[in-house]
Amino acid sequence: MHPRHHRLAYTGIACGVLLIIGLIALNFPVFLDAYDQWGFQIKCGTGYVSDLAQAADSVGQHNYVDKCETALLLRRLRAIPLVTISGMIVLAVTVASAVASARESLVPHRDTA
Repeated sequence: MHPRHHRLAYTGIACGVLLIIGLIALNFPVFLDAYDQWGFQIKCGTGYVSDLAQAADSVGQHNYVDKCETALLLRRLRAIPLVTISGMIVLAVTVASAVASARESLVPHRDTA
Protein backbone atom coordinates (compact mmCIF):
# COMPACT_ATOMS: atom_id res chain seq x y z
CA MET A 1 0.00 0.00 0.00
CA HIS A 2 1.29 3.43 -0.93
CA PRO A 3 2.14 5.81 1.99
CA ARG A 4 -0.28 8.35 0.55
CA HIS A 5 -3.16 5.97 1.21
CA HIS A 6 -2.20 5.80 4.88
CA ARG A 7 -2.22 9.59 5.14
CA LEU A 8 -5.62 9.72 3.47
CA ALA A 9 -6.98 7.15 5.89
CA TYR A 10 -5.55 8.92 8.95
CA THR A 11 -6.84 12.27 7.73
CA GLY A 12 -10.28 10.81 7.07
CA ILE A 13 -10.44 9.16 10.50
CA ALA A 14 -9.30 12.31 12.31
CA CYS A 15 -11.78 14.52 10.45
CA GLY A 16 -14.54 11.97 10.99
CA VAL A 17 -13.90 12.14 14.74
CA LEU A 18 -13.94 15.96 14.61
CA LEU A 19 -17.20 15.83 12.65
CA ILE A 20 -18.81 13.65 15.31
CA ILE A 21 -17.49 15.90 18.10
CA GLY A 22 -18.95 18.97 16.38
CA LEU A 23 -22.35 17.34 15.90
CA ILE A 24 -22.42 16.23 19.54
CA ALA A 25 -21.40 19.73 20.66
CA LEU A 26 -24.38 21.14 18.79
CA ASN A 27 -26.63 18.61 20.53
CA PHE A 28 -25.64 19.55 24.12
CA PRO A 29 -27.96 22.02 25.87
CA VAL A 30 -26.89 25.63 26.35
CA PHE A 31 -27.45 27.09 29.83
CA LEU A 32 -27.01 30.56 31.27
CA ASP A 33 -25.24 31.24 34.55
CA ALA A 34 -28.56 32.50 35.93
CA TYR A 35 -31.50 30.82 37.61
CA ASP A 36 -35.24 31.33 37.27
CA GLN A 37 -37.64 32.08 40.13
CA TRP A 38 -37.92 28.34 40.96
CA GLY A 39 -34.17 27.82 41.21
CA PHE A 40 -33.60 26.04 37.89
CA GLN A 41 -30.74 27.08 35.65
CA ILE A 42 -32.04 28.88 32.57
CA LYS A 43 -31.88 26.62 29.51
CA CYS A 44 -31.67 28.27 26.09
CA GLY A 45 -31.99 25.19 23.88
CA THR A 46 -29.33 23.40 21.85
CA GLY A 47 -27.16 24.35 18.92
CA TYR A 48 -29.85 22.89 16.68
CA VAL A 49 -33.01 24.39 18.21
CA SER A 50 -33.59 27.50 20.31
CA ASP A 51 -35.91 27.18 23.31
CA LEU A 52 -36.34 30.64 24.78
CA ALA A 53 -39.56 29.95 26.74
CA GLN A 54 -37.81 29.64 30.13
CA ALA A 55 -35.72 32.75 29.43
CA ALA A 56 -38.83 34.73 28.49
CA ASP A 57 -40.66 33.60 31.64
CA SER A 58 -37.75 34.68 33.87
CA VAL A 59 -38.68 38.29 34.26
CA GLY A 60 -36.31 40.46 36.22
CA GLN A 61 -33.64 43.08 35.84
CA HIS A 62 -31.84 41.12 33.16
CA ASN A 63 -32.86 40.44 29.61
CA TYR A 64 -32.34 36.68 29.53
CA VAL A 65 -33.68 36.24 25.99
CA ASP A 66 -30.83 38.34 24.57
CA LYS A 67 -28.31 36.49 26.73
CA CYS A 68 -29.69 33.15 25.51
CA GLU A 69 -29.48 34.26 21.89
CA THR A 70 -25.86 35.32 22.44
CA ALA A 71 -24.98 32.02 24.15
CA LEU A 72 -26.59 30.02 21.31
CA LEU A 73 -24.79 32.14 18.72
CA LEU A 74 -21.43 31.49 20.40
CA ARG A 75 -22.09 27.73 20.50
CA ARG A 76 -23.00 27.75 16.81
CA LEU A 77 -20.01 29.93 15.87
CA ARG A 78 -17.71 27.38 17.44
CA ALA A 79 -19.34 24.15 16.29
CA ILE A 80 -20.71 24.85 12.80
CA PRO A 81 -17.33 25.73 11.19
CA LEU A 82 -15.82 22.60 12.77
CA VAL A 83 -18.62 20.45 11.34
CA THR A 84 -18.49 22.13 7.93
CA ILE A 85 -14.73 21.97 7.44
CA SER A 86 -14.33 18.44 8.76
CA GLY A 87 -17.31 17.27 6.68
CA MET A 88 -15.79 18.75 3.51
CA ILE A 89 -12.45 17.09 4.26
CA VAL A 90 -14.13 13.72 4.92
CA LEU A 91 -15.93 14.08 1.58
CA ALA A 92 -12.68 14.98 -0.23
CA VAL A 93 -10.83 12.06 1.39
CA THR A 94 -13.64 9.68 0.42
CA VAL A 95 -13.56 10.86 -3.21
CA ALA A 96 -9.73 10.70 -3.32
CA SER A 97 -9.77 7.19 -1.88
CA ALA A 98 -12.40 6.05 -4.35
CA VAL A 99 -10.48 7.51 -7.29
CA ALA A 100 -7.20 5.94 -6.10
CA SER A 101 -8.91 2.59 -5.53
CA ALA A 102 -10.52 2.66 -8.98
CA ARG A 103 -7.23 3.62 -10.61
CA GLU A 104 -5.38 0.76 -8.92
CA SER A 105 -8.00 -1.81 -9.89
CA LEU A 106 -7.74 -0.78 -13.57
CA VAL A 107 -3.99 -1.41 -13.71
CA PRO A 108 -3.31 -5.02 -14.72
CA HIS A 109 -1.10 -6.99 -12.38
CA ARG A 110 1.72 -8.62 -14.31
CA ASP A 111 4.34 -10.95 -13.08
CA THR A 112 7.75 -9.83 -14.35
CA ALA A 113 9.49 -13.00 -13.23
